[in-house]
Amino acid sequence: MPDPLRLLLWHWGRRGGGPRYTHELARVLAARDDVEVHLSLSRQSEYFDVTDSLGLPAHHIDTYANLPQFALRSMSLPLIRRELGRYIARHRIEVVFCTMDHLWDAFVAPEIGRRGALYLLAVHDANRHPGEDQGFRQWLLRRDVACADGAVTLTRSVGEGLVTSHAFPPDRVWKSTLGSFAYTGRTTPRTLPKDRPPRLLFFGRILPYKGLDLMLEALPALQKRFPGLTLEVWGSGDLAPHRRRLDGLSGVRLENRWIGEDEIPHIFADTDLAVLPYREASQSAVVATAFSDAMPCVATPLPGLREQVTDGRDGIVASAAGAEAFAAAVTRALEDDTRYAALSAGALETAATQLDWRPIGDTIADAAFALRRIGPRRKGVDH
Repeated sequence: MPDPLRLLLWHWGRRGGGPRYTHELARVLAARDDVEVHLSLSRQSEYFDVTDSLGLPAHHIDTYANLPQFALRSMSLPLIRRELGRYIARHRIEVVFCTMDHLWDAFVAPEIGRRGALYLLAVHDANRHPGEDQGFRQWLLRRDVACADGAVTLTRSVGEGLVTSHAFPPDRVWKSTLGSFAYTGRTTPRTLPKDRPPRLLFFGRILPYKGLDLMLEALPALQKRFPGLTLEVWGSGDLAPHRRRLDGLSGVRLENRWIGEDEIPHIFADTDLAVLPYREASQSAVVATAFSDAMPCVATPLPGLREQVTDGRDGIVASAAGAEAFAAAVTRALEDDTRYAALSAGALETAATQLDWRPIGDTIADAAFALRRIGPRRKGVDH
């Protein structure tokens, strides 16, 4: 049997979906005989202990926990980069897979090629969304993509955007999927509650492209149709643009802060329907989390969301982008007990099949093996 592919999973982020995504991939890839998995994580990551407990060979670093630490540690980037490069060379790493971008990556990535490894980059968004410090972070993204020998995207629409916006060679783009983020271990479908009105869940960072204003505009019509219906908003972000509308509404619970991993299970368990009124989206971890807890989703008809949510099977996709169409989509999900239960069962099935991490890990391994076969990208020539 040939030597296994030496693959380094690299993610220095601390919070959000990146550490969990990296952990799940490490777990399933480590079970393969043909891949030797190495890790490079931030010791400040929320998921560091559980991922480090896998016992894989690793080069972990200290990043930062606040802005002063970020400024101080960033001064050490030349040393941090050099030490990662030495690890790559010493262990003869063949492919470095960056599972999600980090502020330091664009400054460190050139070291990968200099040490003889290939750089495989997970591109979650081909372009930054409104509210994401577009200028600086878009520059970082372009620099990171320019260093990459290959790319993995989680939806076809992002792959198309990568080719169009970055002139990335399409034969070096591989499609994968965002897997199930299971928190409760639920195995049975939901039914609509009989002892209380339904609860809608808007979960995640509050940014302009997330369309909270559209959801708030749709809410009065939904509360008229379903008396007592409430909307729960869980996530950090600026609520100032929404304050005027919020002041005129009732039945809205606001938890405007960073949400810890340990809070997520009860948030999803205590609500009934995930709402994604987004104006832009590449893909959403909210869908993966909701489906794992048998929760249907209602989404706007964006290409990335349509790849995740199948209308009438595991959720409802609005017929158009607008408050009226979104309210109609939510109504479809809630007006019939039988339909809601069927959507919940469909969400569980999607989580157990399409979002299963083992075949998703196989797509990453396939991409890494394919990249090893075709070799480095001639930067500036074939893109």
